[in-house]
Amino acid sequence: IMTETLTLEKIIAFLKVDLTFACCWPLPMKATKFQKIRDKIFRLLCCLNSIIMIISLIFTLNRKYDNMIFVMKVGCELTAFVQVPIQITLFTLQSDRLQIIIYEMEDYIQQAKSEERNTFQRYINKCKLVYGTTMCFITVTAIIMSFGPLFLAQPFPIEVEYPFDVNKQPLRTIIYLHHMMIIYQSCVQVCSNVFVALLLWFTAARFEILFHKFQKITSISEFTICIQLHQQLLRYAKDVTMTIRYVVLSTIGFCTIGIVFSGLTFLSKQPLTVKTQFFGVAASSIVEVFICAWPADYLLRTSNDIGYAGYESSWYNKDISLQKNLLYTVSRCQHPITLTVPCLLPTLSLNYYASVSLS
Repeated sequence: IMTETLTLEKIIAFLKVDLTFACCWPLPMKATKFQKIRDKIFRLLCCLNSIIMIISLIFTLNRKYDNMIFVMKVGCELTAFVQVPIQITLFTLQSDRLQIIIYEMEDYIQQAKSEERNTFQRYINKCKLVYGTTMCFITVTAIIMSFGPLFLAQPFPIEVEYPFDVNKQPLRTIIYLHHMMIIYQSCVQVCSNVFVALLLWFTAARFEILFHKFQKITSISEFTICIQLHQQLLRYAKDVTMTIRYVVLSTIGFCTIGIVFSGLTFLSKQPLTVKTQFFGVAASSIVEVFICAWPADYLLRTSNDIGYAGYESSWYNKDISLQKNLLYTVSRCQHPITLTVPCLLPTLSLNYYASVSLS
């Protein structure tokens, strides 16, 4: 995905396959009844697989609660695994909205002109290194964890205890495969934030495209079209932020817990090897929040820039009714599109990201 010819269509095709087990990508609007039933069963099995591991970790935690380092380690693992069924549920609840959002996105891309495609390509070139490296790092981490027992004195990738004998075959192999599956699920669930980021970056790019259209206005008809496009884009942007906001909230919540556990380890008198492990947890959590905070901050700025573009156009030569419409557009841009949850999540931006990272 790091090649020169990377396009938006290729990114969408890749994410549809890569994030299958994250259950974030909705079915097509023309899905058959069989496809819908199969999708529901698949989501249920993915949730069930993670819930089994969560129960096992809670059982283990109850038996080793006096080992503080182990408690914090299991706490970090629990935050990763609990995130799986919660985010699958959140994506499932928003599947109807996501269907409409994805359909409009794919339709817009299909009809995009060369100038619009150039804007998309510029965004891709800006982001591909960060997101590509992040996904590769997460994948490598999952592979290392899965084959950890080859180098560590533990039978399974995740240090967990069971109330029965696990040394007999084929039970031992089944449990090992279960561990590998939940690690993979946790990996793709983190990568599902790239899907969230894709929606935000696409919306931000559309605002920038509209910004340039406002700057090139030469007639009243073009002026009217731009105002109508702005209203449509505001509706689309609102749908996107309303659909993904609780997914982002859950990501920030679980990442904050991981950062807190890591911070407590750094402050305690622990060996350097232990602190190094938790440093990786903290770094992963910070990167996961950044994946969403960066495009959210960019969307905030590009949606605000439309007002400046409209004001700098030759509005004073237009009809009074158009001047009023432009006045509404400019005033509306004083309240840019933000990703927020009332009382729970303030405006997600790079400033907020910095406050979470430094907390």
